[in-house]
Amino acid sequence: MLTRFSIRLDVRFRDIDAVGHVNNAVYLTYLEQARLAYWMKLTGSSNLKDIDVILARVEIDYRTPVTFGETVDIAVRCASMRRSSCTLDLRLTEGASGRLVAEARNVVVYFDYASGRSRPIPENLRARIRAQDPDVEENEAGGAS
Repeated sequence: MLTRFSIRLDVRFRDIDAVGHVNNAVYLTYLEQARLAYWMKLTGSSNLKDIDVILARVEIDYRTPVTFGETVDIAVRCASMRRSSCTLDLRLTEGASGRLVAEARNVVVYFDYASGRSRPIPENLRARIRAQDPDVEENEAGGAS
């Protein structure tokens, strides 16, 4: 996965379950942090009130466990754009070794919270996504997705 954006997260003590590795549910929080950082970079915003996407779908394939004291690097790229949604591919690796930890796919919908409806991704944001991820596939077909 070619990417121009990634973040590093420290595994916290609270992330660990009774078996001694990061609990599967914590990965959703890791993905959320990476997705938010990616979107804020794209939009140039540092205000959470300006976040205009909503999560519609998450897929995670767990590959190897992560333990306390390790770090997780999360690479994010926009794989495809439709009228009002983006599919993000995320790859999680252990920071020191580069070991593959998990692979994920998220679908986010450009959303108007006031009306409770999706809306088309504006052209200026599409251009920023293309600049960030030049290999993004675009498909205008379909309704809200």
